[in-house]
Amino acid sequence: MKIMTQMMHLDLINLVETAPDRITLLRKLSQKLIQKGYVKDSFEAALLEREKEFPTGLQLENTAVAIPHTYAEHVLKPFIFFNKLETPISFVQMGTDDVLVNAEFILVLGISDPKQQTGLLVELMELFSDTVFLTNLKQAKSEEEIYHLCRN
Repeated sequence: MKIMTQMMHLDLINLVETAPDRITLLRKLSQKLIQKGYVKDSFEAALLEREKEFPTGLQLENTAVAIPHTYAEHVLKPFIFFNKLETPISFVQMGTDDVLVNAEFILVLGISDPKQQTGLLVELMELFSDTVFLTNLKQAKSEEEIYHLCRN
């Protein structure tokens, strides 16, 4: 079974997220995760600090995504919080300090087993590099559609 399949939850799919910038967005998403019981109160500060140290924006061939995450000690149960933005938000490109990408999709990861991180990131990159998947994702109109797309 794919790692991603185990971590997708219907209540963590958001099709119309908005925020003026990445800091506000990450704070907003962290609060939702705290309220839903997926993370500890320490998650927000840890997520913001890790994003500053290790940016997570990725410019792919047909879209840009950001995959913010932090350490397992802040996670109560594993998850992928899938967010489709109404308006792209700038994130710093992974591996750089100053290259910006306009992310359309934000996938906040809650990884409770650090050994799964690399495998999960590979799965996500394969998925977002698939043009058929990406077309279907951009056209999806419901949380259920996204849930099923990501689990197949």
